[in-house]
Amino acid sequence: MKEAIYNIFLMWEDNVCSTIRYATHEVEMDDETAVKFLQRRVQADLHASKKFELDTSFTVDEYNARVRLGQGHWLYDPVFIALKAGEQPLHVATQVVNNIPQVRFSSTFGDPDIYLREDITDGIIMSDWLIKYTKNSSIDISQLINDDYFLAIKLTFNAKLYVSSMKLLLSAIDSIAYIEYGDKNGVFEKWLTTYADISCLGITPKELWEMRNGLLHMTNLNSREVNKKKVRQISFSVGTKDCHEQDGIHYFSFYGLIKAYRTALEKWLETYNSDIEKRVNFVDRYDSVVSDSRIAIFTNPTSEDG
Repeated sequence: MKEAIYNIFLMWEDNVCSTIRYATHEVEMDDETAVKFLQRRVQADLHASKKFELDTSFTVDEYNARVRLGQGHWLYDPVFIALKAGEQPLHVATQVVNNIPQVRFSSTFGDPDIYLREDITDGIIMSDWLIKYTKNSSIDISQLINDDYFLAIKLTFNAKLYVSSMKLLLSAIDSIAYIEYGDKNGVFEKWLTTYADISCLGITPKELWEMRNGLLHMTNLNSREVNKKKVRQISFSVGTKDCHEQDGIHYFSFYGLIKAYRTALEKWLETYNSDIEKRVNFVDRYDSVVSDSRIAIFTNPTSEDG
């Protein structure tokens, strides 16, 4: 019995896809043979394909993230709906830039490990965080954040390297704020205001941001806004009560901030249970994060003579 199969072409312009092109074939083949048939016909089918305008465009970053989650085809499902193709029609999707098919490798839908495979990374092996931390079709974000951030914070704190530990904690807030809101101004304070309660420490998100600027940029407490007397100077202490004043500086408890941050993370993680779409942005942005657990191994190291 013949069935309709499809070659789908994602037409990228400036990393945005608003147009799909497609070619249809009526064949009587098993799935494996049909896929190979479509792959062989990519160039010819692109030339003979028909145009379909999407009501909602999408970026290459969103597409890549959805591909990692096995949802890439969701973005061009409208073409199948318009063609009355039924559920899960057999198709091959090819990305096209400047009318040239971009074919570097072949992967099946739902395969997240498409960027780190040995056959396309020229001798580089790196563990894929999405595979490692996906359990029962759900990403264990809590364990991921613990391994990539809290392990180092606890290690330096327990070694009494408190300044280094504080730098890591403030940097972790930076990273989580970026994952939540993207690369925008003011996200550090926005994330803290939304998810954290640090009032018990006697400090504000703005004050913590300025302390962060001083510590991470210069390893001191004098950010530009503090020097201009526009923001109060704050610092931290270990093994004391939640906050106290000394020599004109407000001190808050380091451990108190750790507890407040941990509680804020729990509140933040809850949003992923109520808003599944947030996982797309999470995967997109977390793919660009570097961490100690993401180590690339070069299997074919090069050497220079001499």
